[in-house]
This record gives sequence, C-alpha cells and structure tokens, in this order.
Amino acid sequence: MRVTEGDQERVIVFSGDLGRPGSPIIRDPTAVATADYLLIESTYGGKTHEPQEEAIRMLGEAVKLTGDAKGVLLVPSFAIGRTQEIVYELNRLLSAGTIPHLPLYLDSPMAGKASDVYRAHLDYFDDDARALVARNDDLLDYPDAIVTNNVKDSLAIEQAARPFVVVASNGMITGGRIVQHVKSLVGDPGMTLLFVGYQGDGTLGADLQQGAKQVRIDGQDLEVHCQVRSISGFSAHSDEPELLAWLGNFTQKPRTTFIVHGDPAAQAAFEPKVRALGFATAVPAWRETVELA
Repeated sequence: MRVTEGDQERVIVFSGDLGRPGSPIIRDPTAVATADYLLIESTYGGKTHEPQEEAIRMLGEAVKLTGDAKGVLLVPSFAIGRTQEIVYELNRLLSAGTIPHLPLYLDSPMAGKASDVYRAHLDYFDDDARALVARNDDLLDYPDAIVTNNVKDSLAIEQAARPFVVVASNGMITGGRIVQHVKSLVGDPGMTLLFVGYQGDGTLGADLQQGAKQVRIDGQDLEVHCQVRSISGFSAHSDEPELLAWLGNFTQKPRTTFIVHGDPAAQAAFEPKVRALGFATAVPAWRETVELA
C-alpha cells in the first residue's frame, strides 16, 4: 500500500496469511524487496510444519484406515483455501491408486461457491495446476463427490453406509455444519476427527485436539470416544523458517517491522529471530495506535 501525504510517499506492506511455498493450486507467495513499514504474520512463530509430502501421506493413511475399519473420517476445514487443497490432494491420491475410492461428502455451501471462484480465476494458479486444467482435468473435483446444498441433506449424511469421508466447515468447529456432525459422532469410536488447520485457543477444535475427554456442544455434555488426529502441513500460514526465508528477500529493510497476527507466545518466539536478521521490530499491543513518520 502506498500512502502519500504532502510530497512524501510511504510504502506499507501487509503480509496477510503468507501462504506456503510449494503449496498446490495457487502461486507461491510473492517476494517483496522494499518497504517503509512491514506488518508480518506470526501465526506459527517458533514452530515448523511437517513437510507437505508427509502431510499428504498422513491424509492418505487416514483415508485407508477409515476404509479398513468401515468408519467415518470427519475433516473440519475452512471453506476457502483448505477445502480446495484437501479435495485436490484426495483426487491425486485416488488417481495414483494410493487410497480406496470412499464416498466423499462436501458439506459446505460456501466451499462450493469458493471452488467456482477458483475455477473462474485460473491466472492465479501455479504452473502445475494450469497444466492440469489444460488437460481438461478439474483439479477441484473428486469423482462422484456428494455436495450437500441444504440442511436436510447434511443431516442425512450420518445415516449413509460406511465407510465415508466428510469435509465440512468451519475449520475450528466454532460454527457451521461441522458442529452438528461432531455433536453426533464425537462419542463414536468408529469416527476419526482429522484436523488439517490451525485451532485457535479456546475453540472447540482446540479442546478436542488437546485431548479433551468431555466437551459441551449446544448445552449438552458429551463424552469423547472418537479418534483424533492432526496434520499441520496443510496450513495456509508459513511456518517460522518459511517466514524468515520470505524476509530474506528484502534488499532494503523497513523502518519498522511489526509482528502481528499471532498468539502472544508465537509473537514472542518469532520477534527475536526477525531482529537477528537486522530488522527493527515491534510487537504492538491489542488496539495500540502507532504513528508512522
């Protein structure tokens, strides 16, 4: 963002959710060389994701185990970005013969609309994704996927013949259709709850991921008997080494680099690493106002 005041211009760069180099479908994060001020995310400050190849292997393993056990694989997923990536990888695993062809229920109207937006903007795809499109391969389509467009169809999923996979929003189980699925299946030992994204502190997703034995949903106390697994390699956020590598593109360091978009512990872990690269850093407090010179 360029800000002009009088005869002075300042360039302010916001990293946003930086994304991961090598992730499928969308182009890699854009390198930035100069800025007067930088606001950089720190969601995974102090942490390193597992390699994406390992994440894909773990996804395939979860599907195979579900098939063998004739169970249910329930994947809470953000409607934009994460769902498309999961469908893409499931399609690739199926095409390679790595996983059985289990029924896949896509239970998120927003995710379906988001996938249509993806298809309308191929210019944002990376080279591999564009090559698939050129071969008339719809990389966002899993064969015979069942898209639920209304609540009645969503509620009927749980009565379907097992095994099957459900991808539903939202990713932290704080709302959306995923809540009803978890409520119905959290006590079922035949269900595997597979987290493929960040779980914010205090969310139902975080409680389950951290091993809660009982959860409260819609006023009901429910015992947890399902299997719980997590994969971090599908994150839309760069991990700490990837963030530091992105900062390495700067040929002229900003006047101030603000460490934002992260829990306090992540910010505290990340800030000294950024400072060690020669950046002047600041960790703003909640609702703090900063005047830029």
